[in-house]
Amino acid sequence: MAMVTEIPGDSAGGDPNKKPEEPNKNPQEEENQNKKLNQEEDQEEEEEKAKEDDQEEEEVENRDHIPEELCEIIVARVPRCHYPRLSLLSKAFRDVISSEQLFVTRSDLGVTEPVLYTLISSPPFDPPSWYILHGNNISLSLSRVTSIPPMFPGCTAVTIGHKIYVIGGFDVSYNRPVRTMFVIDCRFNTCRQLRSMNKDRCYAAAGVIDGKIYVVGGSEKRYYDWVEVFDVENETWEVVSGPFPPVASWRGMYIAHVVMEDKIYILDGPFCLAYDPRLGRWENWGLESPKRQCWGPSSCMVDGLLYAFNPQPFPEPPILVYDPKDMDWRSVKGITLWPRLVYTDSRMANVGGKLVILGRCQPYHHLKTDVWCVEVALEKREDGDILGKVEIKSISLVHSFREFPCIELSRTVTV
Repeated sequence: MAMVTEIPGDSAGGDPNKKPEEPNKNPQEEENQNKKLNQEEDQEEEEEKAKEDDQEEEEVENRDHIPEELCEIIVARVPRCHYPRLSLLSKAFRDVISSEQLFVTRSDLGVTEPVLYTLISSPPFDPPSWYILHGNNISLSLSRVTSIPPMFPGCTAVTIGHKIYVIGGFDVSYNRPVRTMFVIDCRFNTCRQLRSMNKDRCYAAAGVIDGKIYVVGGSEKRYYDWVEVFDVENETWEVVSGPFPPVASWRGMYIAHVVMEDKIYILDGPFCLAYDPRLGRWENWGLESPKRQCWGPSSCMVDGLLYAFNPQPFPEPPILVYDPKDMDWRSVKGITLWPRLVYTDSRMANVGGKLVILGRCQPYHHLKTDVWCVEVALEKREDGDILGKVEIKSISLVHSFREFPCIELSRTVTV
């Protein structure tokens, strides 16, 4: 007898495990599904990248986690010329460099540095701007301090520690002298205006004695406001009453002045004046006085001695020194290498016990827009003679200007 076997699910026969064929998909639905898959993949990649970025930030934070005291000591011992690059290495270094405590630490460690600031203009259009002299064992260069605004021509300046006090000047826009005073914090190269003087002054003489700033002249001589004193701690001005020396010029515009033996010495035409603020006393010497004979616009004090250019032509020694104890000028000996500077366009400064001179060189095959720097190392002998030494690397072209440069002031701060 014949048997008939029925295969379930497929009366026509076939594989019982085979799934039924799915109907054909709509092309639009397939495209949408692909887009969705691509979006999911992109999102996964972004999440993975975000995780990697977080890990990198965490690694940087770990590298920046340097103990503050250790970081401060490290930075304090590094010369300031390297601070711009050092600040790129770590946020911790940047924070220390921008803090006031760093300069307290530098002072405590005895690693502060003298830095030369010079005020240079390019008449008749460019007002005076501050430049810093940067140096290393290879070369020297001047760079403009862009964070400090231009000053008034005819201003004068004194330094106290890490600050420069800029006094008076001439406002070209209004064609008149000004009574303004600014203070520059050379630690951060910032500038702010202080209380103004009682009198407009231009080309005044100024000096610091007993921590106070005395300003003389810069205006027509009058007996009630010709001299003013600024209290640095309280930031207040006070008029110093006369009488004043009768030989002083009525115009009161001074091309040279220094503080020597706690007195302000002023070059006033044919006379040399000296003001002692402690005693309120004036002295004066005429053209034949040794104090007056060799003193010129470019001069400075180093270790209690006054240095100036020799007014005599070459081959005389180029620099003279005045000792107030001997009351006489002597030559600075030993200078064998010396460029021919245009003395009327040069300015001296005391930078860490060295004479640093900025100016133009002769002969005129050098460009008139070039500023050169000459460093003179000084040594005092037992017999009282002063020896000067100029090395070839101490004579440098430090800046080239577009227009004729006028070096108005050179001042040294400690930072």
